[in-house]
Amino acid sequence: MTDPRALAWPPAPIKTGRLVLRESEARDRAAVIELNASPEVGTYLGGPRPRAELERTVPEVPGRRPGFFVVELDGTTIGTIQLDPHDPERPGNRREAGETELGYLFLPEAWGRGYAT
Repeated sequence: MTDPRALAWPPAPIKTGRLVLRESEARDRAAVIELNASPEVGTYLGGPRPRAELERTVPEVPGRRPGFFVVELDGTTIGTIQLDPHDPERPGNRREAGETELGYLFLPEAWGRGYAT
């Protein structure tokens, strides 16, 4: 897999038959906060984060970095996808040099529809 840091950023939106993966915009902030505050989503991430903390800390345009995509369905943000390259300085990193981790979060109402597959 190509290191996301080596690619031009932001890329053009990626369109599938059902979804659009695109760069984050200010309009995505509420959905990013909801993802991280959701008890259902947080079950798999060590628990939800407090909404008040997220309101203070999530920037106006969340996730503005190479490898971060918003997942959109019919014009509505339903999740995010992150590509995180190996960082040998990161504590607890279990990946080998050159590997990239794929992570994704979807709002619970989008679960069970095959978007992550």
